[in-house]
Amino acid sequence: MTPEEGPKLPAFASEDEERAFWDEHDPLEYFTEPADVVVKLKKQKKRMVSVRIDEALHAELKSLGERHGLPYQKIMRELLRQSVANIARKEGRKPNI
Repeated sequence: MTPEEGPKLPAFASEDEERAFWDEHDPLEYFTEPADVVVKLKKQKKRMVSVRIDEALHAELKSLGERHGLPYQKIMRELLRQSVANIARKEGRKPNI
């Protein structure tokens, strides 16, 4: 599919706006061929933190990671990011993450 055949992507004012858009839309509606997708990744600074979690939660995170082919720490970060963003939206704030 060429870009002319599918819906047109909006112009995003910020990365946060783009993240919110993709949280609500399926990329397959916009891209069907690998050549349609150009990904520019910026590495974000990460801070090492130590969090104690119970064994059952750790096991569930590891299982999720294995099923999705991702490290469980990455899944944990994304779950935290989504939860914090949802709380900010419920408070009427724009998430800054």
